[in-house]
Amino acid sequence: MKFQIIWNAFFNVKNEEKAVRLISQIENRTGHTIVSKQFERSKRDPSLLGATFVSKLKDDMTMEAAVFQTLQIINMLGTAWTVYSPSITNDPENPSQVLLSFEGFHNKPTFTGLSWVRFQLETDTKHEYGWEHTSAYGTYFVNQLE
Repeated sequence: MKFQIIWNAFFNVKNEEKAVRLISQIENRTGHTIVSKQFERSKRDPSLLGATFVSKLKDDMTMEAAVFQTLQIINMLGTAWTVYSPSITNDPENPSQVLLSFEGFHNKPTFTGLSWVRFQLETDTKHEYGWEHTSAYGTYFVNQLE
């Protein structure tokens, strides 16, 4: 199966250019390519820039390997994460296809400039065909490179 990590984060930066640099640092530290990015200034705290971005994991992994690799990746950004146990379901549109969802958040990451981060590991089977992903920042195609 193919998997992706959808990240929602708040950066303590003045503009998108600095957030892009921090996302590049996250990409370099984790060793996983970021395939899309979107930004929006926080309405509650204008000093924070919200970002949604997507990382792809290696092709053809087991669910267990994807969860383990995700735990290794998030540990690179900080420790003491709050995580929720993986949820395994069948795709309602294709019942033979199994879907995984695993998520967590961290409100005191050790990565400089990162104020708060949430991750969600998902099976990537739908997304690889150009399906949409909807977040708080709007709808976009996750396989669209920027």
